Amino acid sequence: MLRIGVVGPTFPPIENIARVAKRVEEKGYDSIWFPDHLMGWFPQSIWTPDVVGPLAVYSPHTFFETTLSIAVAASQTQRIRIGSAVTEAIRHHPAMLAQSYATLEHITNSRVILGIGAGELENVEPYGLRYEKVVSRLEEALKVVKLLWEAKRDELINFDGEFFKLKGAVFELPPLKKRPPIWIGGSGERMCKITAKYADGWLPSGLTPQEYSQRLEVIKEECRKIGRKFEEIERAVYLNLIVDESREECLRLMKESPIIKAGALLAPASLYEKLGYQHPLGENFYPLTDYIPAKYSRKEIMKAVESVPLEVVQESFVWGNIEDVIDKLDKYRKQGVQTAVFWNFTFLGNASKVKSSYSCLDKIVSYFSENKTT
Repeated sequence: MLRIGVVGPTFPPIENIARVAKRVEEKGYDSIWFPDHLMGWFPQSIWTPDVVGPLAVYSPHTFFETTLSIAVAASQTQRIRIGSAVTEAIRHHPAMLAQSYATLEHITNSRVILGIGAGELENVEPYGLRYEKVVSRLEEALKVVKLLWEAKRDELINFDGEFFKLKGAVFELPPLKKRPPIWIGGSGERMCKITAKYADGWLPSGLTPQEYSQRLEVIKEECRKIGRKFEEIERAVYLNLIVDESREECLRLMKESPIIKAGALLAPASLYEKLGYQHPLGENFYPLTDYIPAKYSRKEIMKAVESVPLEVVQESFVWGNIEDVIDKLDKYRKQGVQTAVFWNFTFLGNASKVKSSYSCLDKIVSYFSENKTT
């Protein structure tokens, strides 16, 4: 069976979160996820009425705080899982992550997932923080979170790390049922090994089914080395979606929408090179470590967008009509994916397609609910 989750709303009014979470549960989705951003992935310079239509009423950098969003979603639901996609331990001390998500475990009746990664430059450097040794920092933060969650009553906790230090610390908030599962967002070799050591789930983004299978082998091998059961790790994937009843309409959006093409700028230079192109933002460009959208002028970003080949746009999204998307999801399922989490880009290219694109996604959810092939 393939479970499907979706990214929730990040912008006012706050009632959006409650309404969408309730709908997601009613339609049979497995989960709803909230990003942890201060800055969004699109430059303000092109987030204008001529490009995004009525969506321009809000900035692309409009984000409710993640843990509070999770709490609001929990207040209107009973079944769906609710997670962060994903947070990090640069802006958030691991002791605060441990406390926040332990609290959310109570609020959600043990439905919360701590999704965490190494972080993105855009959410760190502009705010006066250093984006350095981020994978090492993540691994150390996971050690601290687990140390706190596993502490016994009256235990004084000590930890002497490179990034974090605890001296006589305590953590005595008990779980309602069990500690939240930790899912790691990242697909580099080291991130895969960290997943095997510390995680309950894996949520990489931007991988083809074949790439997913290859990275999964790294996790399997590391599990074998450390004596862990690979089956303990839930396998998920984060996918950018363009869906419509008409495949031709999806193609039109990918060809004509500057925002959809700007989404393809988030692909690494390696994808462009694989297809025989150079990334418009630089030969070795990697979005997590190099991209601060607010720095780009309209002229700069539109020039880059105009240079994005259609072939790259197509490779950057799961796209097509309902049958196309089902077929592509089935390819992921066959490579080991158990949960797919979608960020719906469709209406960013055409604001009139909010309802129709989610209606298509509802039908995809229904298909996999009714066809529980394993």
